[in-house]
Amino acid sequence: MSISTNLEEKAPPRDGSLKSRGTVIHVGRAISVVFYVTVAGRLLGIVSQVLTASAFGAGPTMDAYTVALIVPTTISGILTAAVGAALIPVFVDYRENKGEAESMRLLWAAMTLGTLIALVVTAALVAGAPLVVTVFARQMDAPTQALAVVLLRFLVPVLLLQVLVTLVGSVLNAYGRFAVPSLAPVTITLSTIAFLLFARSWGIYALGWATIVGYSLNLLLVVVAYLRMGLRFHFDFSWRHPGIQRIAALSTPALIGALLVNGNNLVDQFMSSLLPPGSIASLSYAIKLVEMPSGIFSTALSTALLPIFALHVARREFSLLTTTFRQAVIFSAIILLPAGALLSSLSRPVVEGFYHHGNFSAQATDVVATAVMFLAPNIFIVTYGFINGRIYNALQDNRTLRNVAVLSLVLNAVLDYLLMQIWGVAGIAFSTTLTYLIGALTLLLILNRRLQGLRLPQLGLSLTKTAVAAAFLWLTCALLAMLPQVAALPLLAQIALPSAAGLVIYAALLLALRVPEVGELWAMLSSRLPWGCVRAKPA
Repeated sequence: MSISTNLEEKAPPRDGSLKSRGTVIHVGRAISVVFYVTVAGRLLGIVSQVLTASAFGAGPTMDAYTVALIVPTTISGILTAAVGAALIPVFVDYRENKGEAESMRLLWAAMTLGTLIALVVTAALVAGAPLVVTVFARQMDAPTQALAVVLLRFLVPVLLLQVLVTLVGSVLNAYGRFAVPSLAPVTITLSTIAFLLFARSWGIYALGWATIVGYSLNLLLVVVAYLRMGLRFHFDFSWRHPGIQRIAALSTPALIGALLVNGNNLVDQFMSSLLPPGSIASLSYAIKLVEMPSGIFSTALSTALLPIFALHVARREFSLLTTTFRQAVIFSAIILLPAGALLSSLSRPVVEGFYHHGNFSAQATDVVATAVMFLAPNIFIVTYGFINGRIYNALQDNRTLRNVAVLSLVLNAVLDYLLMQIWGVAGIAFSTTLTYLIGALTLLLILNRRLQGLRLPQLGLSLTKTAVAAAFLWLTCALLAMLPQVAALPLLAQIALPSAAGLVIYAALLLALRVPEVGELWAMLSSRLPWGCVRAKPA
């Protein structure tokens, strides 16, 4: 179902607030809550990844674990993306326009159906584990494939746990509660650190138990938060409810779109399995390193923005919708484009500092560093993709996401095959970046035709200026890193010195190019700092 033909503006209250219309979700506060929680999780994730790399390196055992984990997490990602894209907009619309009781009836029916679907898929994966491993790990030797089958069956409950977390967490988000649902990385990471420190003798199964325990703890947290709000669980098999039909209509294209988008991960996995042993794990290490900074912003923005966008759409406040979208994109670019440039230009010392310990070899360090160099631009591109996807979800136009996802999947497969012949794992990484970039630009152009007031030329000019400044940052850091004097410094200095110089160049260029959103972003950030709050108080 699409609302593309009914984009009529409804004026917001004269005071600019939303207090007169049910639940209020403040954009800055929502993003801040998720951001801080996610930062904590990602910082702990650094420790987790260092311990994992030191214990298991990038050999066949880690290949087996990566294959076993990526299948249930990818499928759960597909299901949860479809559920989140369909459930939140419809639930918010029912709550705003048809009342709390009717929205809760819809919620219980949706939860019951979602749980049953997850159980069926989980059982199918347990039964088909040998076939799945054969498809995605065909170049592995027999013992490694056998280990992957055992690990896959052991990790399959992750799928059910993640779907349940998403269902309950979506409701919390719809009520403006963002902290607890965003704790997933924290619980999983803490569990991983604990098992690697105190149960390392269990070998690769320590990682398996850590994952299961982490997801279970996260489910417990969201369930407790849900119950503390006074909400209750109730099995409801009223699947002929009109809201369920709307969710199903939205979920079908969203499911296909999510399948194709997340299918890129499976395509990359399949292609890397055709390369020498250790390639699967090397690509996984590179992706996780890039996801540490990008996940902070993409998680915060995508989690907070969907219910906010959905509220604007439900209330027909499209001027607010486009303003929020435009600010989220430009502010993200100002922060994340330089982060990607820094990681790309300094990938070798960063990877060496994080991973080159214990069983992690120098060869694996080189492979991962090259892959990180090509993946680093995704710090912004993926975050932008989440923002773009959320506004389409709120507009209940999941068909466009599906169609672009078809293009992305085909393009990624072709580029993977061509570029891996030249650069191996790095070629797959470069293919991923190109695919995400083309998909993001395509969605932006389509959105510009859908919504009035997006002001694409102004948005494009600000993004171009920011990208130029980030490119000079990359060049500065890359040239400094090549100097023998810098290469002879300790690793921390090899990273800090070029970074400081590059950031000075970046800031100077932003000011020289007169990117107007820089002042807006600084005003917003400074108002949330202690001294900004003091200045903001009336006399």
